[in-house]
Amino acid sequence: MPYRDLQEILNLTVGWEKELKDLYDVAEVALRDERSRKAVALLRDRLVRNLKVLEAVDVEKYGKTEWVRYSLDLRTEEIIPKTRLRKDSTPREIFERILECEEKLKDFYSTIRDLLVSREQGELFDSLVAFQVAQIIEVKSSMETFDLI
Repeated sequence: MPYRDLQEILNLTVGWEKELKDLYDVAEVALRDERSRKAVALLRDRLVRNLKVLEAVDVEKYGKTEWVRYSLDLRTEEIIPKTRLRKDSTPREIFERILECEEKLKDFYSTIRDLLVSREQGELFDSLVAFQVAQIIEVKSSMETFDLI
C-alpha cells in the first residue's frame, strides 16, 4: 500500500470532481430529454461552485502534512459514472448516479479522516466529510425540485 500526503489526496479528489464536471459538460449537450439536460445543468452549476471551494483548501494551514497509508486504491472510473449515463438517461437516473458518486466521495473522506493522527488535519477532513454530506443533501433537494422523491 502506497503512502500519500494529504495534498496529494486532496488533489486526487479535485481531479475526480473535474472529471465529473467534464461529464456534465458533455451530457448537457448529448442528452435527448430536456428535463435531463436541465438536471445536468443544475448539477453542473452546483459542482462548479463546490469545486472552487475544494481548490481553495490549503492543507498546509492545518500543520505539517501527514503521510497517510492510503488504503483505498480507487480509480476515477470507480467514482465517476461515465458508463452509466446514456443519451436517453432520465433525470432520476442522472441524480441517482450523482448520489452514488457523492456517497463514494463522502466515504473516501471519512476513511482518510479515520487514518489521520493530527487533530488539525483531522478537523480538515471532518469538514470535508460535512461538506460532502451537504452535497448529498443538496442533490436530494434538487431531486425534490424535479419531483423525483
